[in-house]
Amino acid sequence: MIPMLMLAGFLGLILWINRRQMGVKTLNDYATASHSIGVLGITLGFLATWYVGAGYTVFSGFAVSFGMIGMYVIPYGIITMLVMYLVAEKSFIWGKKYNIRTQSELLGLRYRSDAIRVLTGFAGVALSVPWLLMEWYTIGYVFNYATDGFISPLLGMIIGIFVVVFYVALGGMRSVITANIIQGLYMLIAGSAILLWVIYTQLGGIEGAMQRILEQSPEALTFPGPGWDMSPNYWMAIVITSGLGGFMWPWVYNKLFAADSIRTIKQSVLFAPTLGILSFGLLFLLAMALHPLPFAQQNPQEAMFWIHSQAGAWPLGFFAVLVMAASLGTVSSILNAMSTAISGDLAQVIKRDISEKTALQIARWSVVFMSIGALIGAYIREGQLVFLALMTYQGMIVLSPVVLLGLYWKRANKIGAVNGFLAGMAVSFGLTIFEPAFIITYGWTPGVYGFLTTLSIMLIAGYCRPVESHVEKLWQDIAIAKSTKPTGKLATAKSI
Repeated sequence: MIPMLMLAGFLGLILWINRRQMGVKTLNDYATASHSIGVLGITLGFLATWYVGAGYTVFSGFAVSFGMIGMYVIPYGIITMLVMYLVAEKSFIWGKKYNIRTQSELLGLRYRSDAIRVLTGFAGVALSVPWLLMEWYTIGYVFNYATDGFISPLLGMIIGIFVVVFYVALGGMRSVITANIIQGLYMLIAGSAILLWVIYTQLGGIEGAMQRILEQSPEALTFPGPGWDMSPNYWMAIVITSGLGGFMWPWVYNKLFAADSIRTIKQSVLFAPTLGILSFGLLFLLAMALHPLPFAQQNPQEAMFWIHSQAGAWPLGFFAVLVMAASLGTVSSILNAMSTAISGDLAQVIKRDISEKTALQIARWSVVFMSIGALIGAYIREGQLVFLALMTYQGMIVLSPVVLLGLYWKRANKIGAVNGFLAGMAVSFGLTIFEPAFIITYGWTPGVYGFLTTLSIMLIAGYCRPVESHVEKLWQDIAIAKSTKPTGKLATAKSI
């Protein structure tokens, strides 16, 4: 009863605080909150979006089963922090000046190419679907476990859909960020506190937990962990793939366009990954500590809920709300980004005479239809969802050369971007599907080969053609913005 009441109270709070954010009038406000969000909103928006609810079930189960390898989240978080810093300033400057709403629209501007805009917009939507499905599944699972089966997974998903669709469809990015602030604060403060409480009350503290692992399962403290024979390159591969691909997700990247100033961006890209590494590092420390326990070994994905239930109804309730906060933060951002991409990067590019009002309606109805579709799709067996979600990282890393070279190399052009992106995707997913022997032998994941393919093609194409004239104008925009005082109040322009 206590966990159920806590979940109901949290969902009610999310709706209550968003009561004044409903009724956006334009797609720009729906997608970017009219560039009005400050440091707290952007920082906690990154945090609540990036760290998924499935991290507390599926991915923590990875650390429960194999131990130390689960701590790859720490070096990968550091790489992602660097990527965030590299892309943030230029993305914000161009986004503010040219009223850009999405990552794909930014790439369309940089390469002056509708093809790259549509391709990356479609890829962003398609690659986000497995994560949306898995988060809906997680929401249903949280309700079912926290209420001891009183609420079925299906009913739990329906409740979650109602709450999220209501505030995302009506309030857009402003509602998403408002909810993210509550979700992020809960994850950082209450979430970290309950994880520490369980470590010290149930496992004898950090020192006691690590001593138990050392005595009973020392192999869990080494790579690759017990019962798994994998090349050392695999560790480097998952760190690189996750680090370079982690910030390429449109539902994370698009938060840059909601910021109110360059100063906000610079502070947020430092705070968000740092706080996230500390928070998720604590989660995976607890997951590793559960490795020697028989129940956890037999039920790794359920282990985190189980250990909190052993601590009592209140700890279980706090943990259930923690997972719910992470899931809702991710789901709301995915729906906002996907609906904006469908309306702005697909519909408005294919049919350019669509009005702003119609575009907003397309975005809103996209939220509804995607949520219903996800409810049906979430009945896929969970193991398949995990496989699909992990596979999507093999695609997102392919996008990173298109973004990074586009922002930092004048010679990067649309021929290299389009052909490199398509070839990289083909290589990455071809190797993922057919899985030739050398993938296992050498340990490098398919996404690494796809990344190198895209990078090579873009470099070759860049040196085969002169720098395009519109690129010089974009670089001039950056120089002018940097030479002015960092107020964030940049002039806007219609197009190049």
